Amino acid sequence: MKIRPSPLLRRSAAATTLAALLMAGCASPSPAPVLISLPPVPLPAAAPGAAPSPSDLPVLAVRRVGIPEYLVSRRVRYRADPSTLAEWPNTYWAERIEIGVTREFTSALRAQLPGWSLCESNCGDRGPVLALNVDIVPMDFVRSGGQLRARARVVVNATAGLARVLQTQERDYTVAANGDTAQAMAQAVSDLIAQVAAQSAELIRATPAPAR
Repeated sequence: MKIRPSPLLRRSAAATTLAALLMAGCASPSPAPVLISLPPVPLPAAAPGAAPSPSDLPVLAVRRVGIPEYLVSRRVRYRADPSTLAEWPNTYWAERIEIGVTREFTSALRAQLPGWSLCESNCGDRGPVLALNVDIVPMDFVRSGGQLRARARVVVNATAGLARVLQTQERDYTVAANGDTAQAMAQAVSDLIAQVAAQSAELIRATPAPAR
């Protein structure tokens, strides 16, 4: 025997389906993702006088800055505790973080070394006399303490003939953030880059440039 649902039951089911569809249509849309960029590193004012021609300056090759692999992500990550990484909700780097770090570092270093001509990675036929390698590992934003904690290893290499290490220096950094936000973390990273660039410039200035 086949049982047919009553008209009332059919109307009730239709009303329930319609209400579900209306609720789905009225649901709040997902919030737009928050994009974070590294603030530009402040640069010192240029010294007065005519700038020397780049062709008259020794060339320094600046390699890409190394950062922890766990930070190489579009998501903006921080250190929740010594063994746990966390992510700022719905927040992303506007560009690859390792590219932004290298660009801002090179810009800050160029301003600190007016007596050098800098090239990045591939210098072509410019013939660099020194090469600079910088690794910032770890580079952890410890949110509970509002601090960026890092260690920078700076290595200066000779490029002429057989490449060899001329100078090496490691230094620990603690940079206070100006707030508990992802943008405050980004500002702390830029402040760190400025300090590491100053450290690197000191090391370059202390290294006798090999004859070209």
